[in-house]
Parts: sequence; C-alpha cells; structure tokens
Amino acid sequence: MKISATTVSFLILFFSLGTIAAKSPSPIPAVDRSKVFRVELDATSPIGEASIREHSIVWHPLKEKYYLIADVVPLDSPHHPNTYETELHLWSSSDLEDWKYHGAAVEKGSSGNSYDGHGVASPVGMAFLGGLLLVPFSARRTSRFEERGIGLAISEDDPEDLPWTKTDRPISDLPGEDDDPALLAIPGDDSLHLYHRRTGPGGYRIVHSQSSTPENPGSWRGAEPVTSRPPEVRAQELTGAFYADGKVHLLIMEHLLAGGMKIAHLISEDTDGTFTQADPVQRFLLRGFGPGSVAYSGHITPVVRDGELVAFFWTVVQKGKRYGLQGHPVLLERDEQGIDR
Repeated sequence: MKISATTVSFLILFFSLGTIAAKSPSPIPAVDRSKVFRVELDATSPIGEASIREHSIVWHPLKEKYYLIADVVPLDSPHHPNTYETELHLWSSSDLEDWKYHGAAVEKGSSGNSYDGHGVASPVGMAFLGGLLLVPFSARRTSRFEERGIGLAISEDDPEDLPWTKTDRPISDLPGEDDDPALLAIPGDDSLHLYHRRTGPGGYRIVHSQSSTPENPGSWRGAEPVTSRPPEVRAQELTGAFYADGKVHLLIMEHLLAGGMKIAHLISEDTDGTFTQADPVQRFLLRGFGPGSVAYSGHITPVVRDGELVAFFWTVVQKGKRYGLQGHPVLLERDEQGIDR
C-alpha cells in the first residue's frame, strides 16, 4: 500500500501531539473522592441557616490547625446568594474534616463613613506571616456596591480572638471595581504578595501588588496586570492562588466568548508575571475535576501545608437555596510497592 506524503505528514503530526500530551505535566493532582470534607451552616448552627461562598484555608503551624475564612450570606438576606452587606466568618480544624465555627472575624464598617461600610467579601487567599493570619477582602464602599477597593484584616496572636483588625483604608484601589483578592507569603521573600481582579480600562484582568510592611496601606506598590487575556476570553476572575515548586499558581475563572466559563491554571516563577498556562496543551482544569454540585461557578480553594498541596475545596449546592463547601484530599501517589507517598 502506497502512503501519500500528506498522510505521512498527518501521522507525524498526530504522533508528535501524542508525545507532547504524554509528556505534558499534570500540575494539579487528582483528588480522592472517597473522602469528603463538608462545611455548612444549617438550621442548628450558631447563626442559623446561611450560605458559604468564596473562601480561603491556611495552615497555622504554631496552632497546628487549619483556619478557614469565608463569605457568609444569611438565607434571609435580600441579596442572597450574593455577598453584599455581608461579613467574613472563621472556622478551625486540625484535620480538614471536623470544623469548629468561631464567629465573624472581619466585620463590615459603618455605612456612610468607611470604605467597607456595605460589606466585606471574596477572600480568595489568606496568608500566615510572622505568627499572624492576614486576609484581604473586597470592600463594598457604596449601597450600589461600586467603587470597590481591597482592604486587609490582620489577626491577633490567637486568631480566634475576634474580630480582627482592619486597615483604615484600602491597600489597593484602582479605577473600576476591585475584587477576589489573594495573599501569598513566599519562603525567603520579605514581601507579601497580593493578586486580585480589577475592572476598568482593558476589562477584567488579574493584577499584582506587594509590600514588606503590609499593615501600612501606603506601602503597597501600585497593582499592575500580570495576565494576558486570549482573544476567546472576555473576562478573568481570580478564584485560587498558591505557591509550590518554586512557582506562583493562579486559578482563574475565564469567561469565554463562546462555551461558558472554565477555570484556567496559570503559573509564573516571577511574582510579576506574565503568567502562562501550567500545562502547555491544556489551559483549563478538566470539567470532572470538581464535584458535580458546584454552585455559582464553583469557587475552588487549594489547601497547602508545608509547601505541598493537600486538598481542594469548592462552593457547592447543599440544601434548597443554601450552598456551602465540599472538599476532597489530594490523591496520594503510590510507589511500586503500593505505599502512599
């Protein structure tokens, strides 16, 4: 049988792509679906039935606990399921399975005379630094929830001593609306790094700022874009951030011009970017990676302990109109002897 030059070229391309795919890294590990973590505020909770939306989980090595901070939206809120006029609440756990609720850690300010008088929300990434927990938040300044900036709240030595202290003004306040902020503390780096979504000129983009004295709002460098936006993507929103393997990893909800929304996994060795896709042949997390019951785009939270990914949590539908959190541990690899590692 004679094979044409066109067929040969096609076969070479096909097997080349197969080789690339086979060698393509798998930077996000699979999760163990046989183990399920849940966080919910049902009718028996200390504050009654409520929903839990954007969230962040960090390991506190001195307390030897994980701390979870999240948007809480009462079911009777006129804005439910949205996080307007809401506050951030705190939980703790030694094992990601049993969670203790502590109360409102970051309270909104006074209406009319503070930059966060109409709510604090969207804590994508909390950081542990100098024995304290620091969490950024989107500050709702007006009753129309416009002119949003990014504020910062800092715990006491005991994070369960509530409420936490907030900066008296935003640490980032760009033209347009600022939202979805994440902090990263990077080993060996004196600066704390902030990533968040911005609107304004150029549309929805992800920007970066940093400071070596984060409690001082004036010390934060002006935030600059760190992601490019492919032509098929009309908007980007940050939903997760972590540092591992010498790289900053961003999980970004990308609104496609056609095809709905997908979560891109982007990386950079430089905190200033530009961030590129972690997997050269697959920009987005696979549809089946998260639970089937994800709610409101399925906010995803990576959980890191001692530099290693240990779990992921998602915002999921729970009961009726109430939503909350579901997590799964990272699936351990097995060596040739069948031992988890």
